[in-house]
Amino acid sequence: MSTAPADFGELVQIVYRSRSLLTGTAEIAAGIADILAVSRRENARDEITGALFFNGRSFAQTLEGKPLPVANLYAQILRDKRHADVCLLQHDYIAERCFSGWAMAYLESSDGVAFTLSPGFLRDVAPSGGCAGAVIERMRYVMLEH
Repeated sequence: MSTAPADFGELVQIVYRSRSLLTGTAEIAAGIADILAVSRRENARDEITGALFFNGRSFAQTLEGKPLPVANLYAQILRDKRHADVCLLQHDYIAERCFSGWAMAYLESSDGVAFTLSPGFLRDVAPSGGCAGAVIERMRYVMLEH
């Protein structure tokens, strides 16, 4: 296992994308609602923050927290039957969270182009400045390319 660089804290940030296996409006709505309910509850418990993108066919997600809880969550994600072709795009040590205060922010797009932010997302995340905007832009790029 790699160790964190000396000038960084004890937090990691991962970004992955995957192909959705959810089909039909009802299954998609139920699947997303379940993902958000469970992740918000369990991420708050495990001090994990992040954001989830969904464009109707693919997911992209950023997770931040202490290395072991994030690794355990990622292992669960790899086994989740609601998606396939999970690809880890980034694994970095970070000094501070980009999505502090968000157990799981949610962004969606029905057309893969114009993402809709969940209520309060811009108010609560963007003003904190820093890295949230950069991560959101990276995730948008990933979603538009795949």
